[in-house]
Formats: sequence, structure tokens, C-alpha cells
Amino acid sequence: MVSHKKKLRSEKAKVKLKATKLPKGLNVTKTEFKVRKITIREQLKETQFADGQRQLNIKETISRLKHHSSNARADALRKLREALIARSVNLTGYMHNVVQSISAISLDVDKDTRRDSFKVLKCLLTTLTTEEVLPFFHIISSYLRCAMTHIQPAIQEDSLLMLDVLIEHVPQLVVTQSAKIVRNFLEMISRARKEGDHTSRTLTVRLGQKQTTIKWRTKVLERLQQMLSTLVESERDKKNERNVNNFTKVVTFNPNVPQYYEIRRPYLNSAPEIDLLTLFRPSLNSNGAGAVEKTEEEKLREYVNHLLPLLIESWIEVRPQNQSTSITLTSEAALTLKVVLEILQNIWQLIKLHEQEKNHNLLSDWFREEYAEIFASSFLTEVFPYQQGCERDPESSKKSYKKHLQTLNSSGGQLCLQQNICIAYLICQFYKSHKTTQLEANKFVSLLNYLEEVVSNLKTHSLQDYHVLIQALRICLLENDIHVIQLHGNLANNLLNSTLEAFLENHFPAKYNSESEVLTLVCDIIRSWQLRQTYGDEIFKRFMLYLPQLLLRPNIQLSTLIAMSSLVKQKNAILLHELENKIELVIQNIQKIHVYGAVNAFEGKKHIMNLFYWTEKQYTPEYKNQLLQNIDEYISDKRIINYYKYILS
Repeated sequence: MVSHKKKLRSEKAKVKLKATKLPKGLNVTKTEFKVRKITIREQLKETQFADGQRQLNIKETISRLKHHSSNARADALRKLREALIARSVNLTGYMHNVVQSISAISLDVDKDTRRDSFKVLKCLLTTLTTEEVLPFFHIISSYLRCAMTHIQPAIQEDSLLMLDVLIEHVPQLVVTQSAKIVRNFLEMISRARKEGDHTSRTLTVRLGQKQTTIKWRTKVLERLQQMLSTLVESERDKKNERNVNNFTKVVTFNPNVPQYYEIRRPYLNSAPEIDLLTLFRPSLNSNGAGAVEKTEEEKLREYVNHLLPLLIESWIEVRPQNQSTSITLTSEAALTLKVVLEILQNIWQLIKLHEQEKNHNLLSDWFREEYAEIFASSFLTEVFPYQQGCERDPESSKKSYKKHLQTLNSSGGQLCLQQNICIAYLICQFYKSHKTTQLEANKFVSLLNYLEEVVSNLKTHSLQDYHVLIQALRICLLENDIHVIQLHGNLANNLLNSTLEAFLENHFPAKYNSESEVLTLVCDIIRSWQLRQTYGDEIFKRFMLYLPQLLLRPNIQLSTLIAMSSLVKQKNAILLHELENKIELVIQNIQKIHVYGAVNAFEGKKHIMNLFYWTEKQYTPEYKNQLLQNIDEYISDKRIINYYKYILS
């Protein structure tokens, strides 16, 4: 141990520094030093850590989508969805694996993970075009069909959400695969029953599930209706394209300018079309070995024979059982009725489009013969027209009452206008051009009365689909058997008069193209001398005086001009006289008017000028010179000037 004395000696031997005080102001930090910014160019480039987030590794994400842990799959779906929304991922070369991995999760046991996969699929389809999805759509549709026929009811329910995404974003591709998808709808609500050589279907009941059987059937039938309506729209678009292609190359010859004409056949490169028969075509090798292959129409009839009884049974289960005491429908019954009728309406429209192309009526004749009486006895009952109960529960809250109103509107409203008009349209289709007996003709009494009431109150009614109403009017007033029209002469006259009044008072809105459809309907009635004699000429007088006023509007439909042209060719005196009185006003407006549906502006205005070719009034030389001066004053297009002068000469 070191002694105390030695310690003191060592301490004394150390050099001691004297502490001096610093001058005032020198203990402050100086900020006068100079700095220079250091820039590293590599840091300015975008890295995988931009915005504080790591760039998605697509290979790792695909592997995690197939992970055994549901949490890992959910995390991969979330990251992939965020990357798709931010457009920060490049899927080139990985599309097949990504689509296959996302679609496979539609069969996942975990509910949240399944529904997250549908959200990711929606984001993926939003970023791609239909042509980019087409090579991989067979993968999506395969998993969709597996989910629709899955043994677990929860996966079946969620398959409808997947179908909603596809119908919303790629409806054209859904239509092309409809032959494989549409048959699974029957499996979701029914089961096959073999009775000898005949196979039928029976509605199934869902026991122990949160959703009631009625709600489940309605959900399934709603998706079937969406698919059929998508197919109807697709067929109409193709038909319109064919009609347009027939008149696309209309060229006015000009000898002073070189002109070139296409000589080609556009249908050689057209895509294969999906018609009504291919919709219900089963997949290949569906028949057993040695089975006799059925024709396309036989397959269609077999599917309709399975579907129609299920639709009618679904309606019978929810309609009022005691119709003498209960005259209102519940919200579930009204919604079921709406969906069932829309499916039947789409089937009829598909049949009509198919027969227009094939130029025969075999399918419609078979459909009427098999199901006209069944439909009438099931839907045209004593309760018609149907109404929906809307009484408010006094103990219900404001939020629940608002939800009740939304349900009421989605199921057709209190008056069930959509359902009742659709029933009228379908009854007219089933008994159109039918050899009607006295009993069958009496079915039109309630229909004519109801349609007359609806048309008379169009100003107060807000219809979502005027096309169905106009089609029902066309059958009742024009296409029906003349015997039925004559048998109910007063009712038919009242309906026609109400239709004309609603048209003249602009209750058929032009934005739905319903105005031109009604005008074409009335012109078709006038062209038929037998119908004109049945209804009487006096009922059309005000309509004839109104037609030339359409030429003074800023725009007009080509179909309207074609209908007017058909009347002037018949030398309709009232219309010709009113045209002669409006000739000066028409000249002043012809440069500004726009003809919708015409190939070009000049061809559309030629239809207007051609109307005056049929007038027989002999103009005085002074008045004729005045008209020619008006043409030079108000018209700037030399082609219109020369053509109009030629017509008047």
C-alpha cells in the first residue's frame, strides 16, 4: 500500500496551472464561419426507397400470395393493391402469375382475404385495357366457376362479388364466356332431379345460413339478369355497327376534287359474334361418349325449360297467398318480381334480336306456345296492378326509415311501375299475333286500362325505362292482331289518344330517345290504312299539324325525318299543307339545324329538303323569287343552296 506521505509528495510535485479569466464576450459561439453545400448526384435519382417506402418486389409478392399463412396473403394483397393504385409496379412478364395468384384467393377459407382479393382484382382491371385482360381471362373465369359451385356457402356468396367486378370492368369478356358461366346460376339455387328420361330442377333451401333463402335467390337472379342485359346491349351495339357500316362510305361526287373509295369486306376481320344460341351452349365433351349431339336451338329450349319453372316458383313463393285480402307486396316480394320479370324481358329481347338476324320466328312461336298461359296465370292475377306496402313503423328511427325508403326505391317504388309495365309488355309479347280467343282477348282489358293510366300521368311518374313502355304500346296499338284491336276499340282509342297527348306535351323525354320512338310508332300506325280506318283520321289531325314544327328545332333525329318522309310519300294532305306554310321558316333554320344519326351534315339536310319535293302547291313567280332570295340570304353552303333550288324548281 502507498503511504499517505508519499501521496502528498507526489501531489505537490505536479505542475499547477494558474486559472485566468477570459475577457468578456469571448465565451459566445461564433456563427460567422462559412459552409459549402455538398451534392451527391446519385442521391438525386429515384431509388427503391422513394417517399420512405420500399419498392414492391413482384416475385416476392407472388410467392407471399401463395403463402400458407392468411396474414401473409392479406399483407401481400394490401401491398399489391397500394402499388396498383399508385401505378408504381410493372407487371410485364408477370401477368399470368399475378392473375392466377389473385384469382386463386377467391377460394380462400378466410372471408376477409377473399374479399381483399376482389378489391385487388378490381384495381388490376382498372389499370388494364380489355385487350390486355383477354389472354388471361380464362384463368379468372375458371376460378369464378369454381367459386360459384363451391361446397361452402360462404364462398358461393362471395363469388357473386367477383362476378360484379368482372361485369363492371370487362363486360365484353364476360359475354364471351357466358356459355360457361350462365349454367352455374342454376346450380346455385336448385338441384337436378331425374324422372325417367326427363330431367327437371327443384329449388333448394338454405338452412342454418345468415341469409334467407329468398334473399339468396334474389341475389343470384340479379347477377343472371345483369349478364343477360349485358348480352342484350352487346347484341344491339353489334347490330347498330352493322347498320352503320352499311352506310359509312357515302360520298358526294365532286368532279373538281380527287376522291378515293374503299373496296374491302370488313366482315373478314371481324371477331366471332356471340348470339343467343351460343350463350346457352355447354362446354365441349359435356355429352357422354356416343351421345347424340343436340342442335343449338334444342340446347336453348332445354335451358329455358329448366330456368322458367324456377323463376315462376320463386315468384309464387313470395307473392301474397291470400290475394283477396292482401293487395300489397313486401319489399322482398317486389324485388323478386322485378328481377324475375327483367330476366324474362331480356330473354324475349334476345329472342327477337336472334330472329331478326336469322329471319324466322321459330323460337318465339315455341316460347309463346309453351309458356303464354303459365305466365298469364302466374303474374296477371286479380292483384294486378301490383303495389308495395310503405307504411312507416312509428317506433323506427330516422336512419332505419331512410334505409326503408332506399329499399322501397330499389324494388320499384310504391306503385311498382317497372314491374307492372314489364308485365304488360310480356303479356303483349306472349299473345302477340296469336290466334286469340274471346277469353284470351279479355286479358288485354286490364292491360289497356293500366297503360292508358300510366301514359296519361307520365308527367308525375318517373320511369327508368321508357323503352319497355313504348314496346308495349307498339304491340297493343300496331303489331297486335287487328281482331283484338277492333274488339277493344274504345280502350285502344283511349290509349292512342293519351299517347298522342303525352307526345305533343313533351312527356316522352328526348334524352332517352323515347320521343323519336313514339313518333315512329305513330307514323307506322298512320301508314297502315287498315289501322287508320280503325282509329279514325280525326285522332291524328293535331299530330300532323305538329310534325313540321320539329323542322324548326336546333336538332332532329334522322329516324324522325324518315318517318315524316314515309307520310309525305303517301300524299297526306294535312302534313303537306302544313309543310307548305312552314317553308320560309324551314329555309331560315336549315343551315343551323343538326340531324343526329346522319352520315354527314349535307346528307342529313337533304332529308329535310326532300320533304318539299312532294308538295303540290303552285307558287307564283313573285313568291318563288322571294324563296330563292331567302335561300341565298340564310344559307351559306353552296351544296345546300343548289340542291334546295333544284327541289323548288
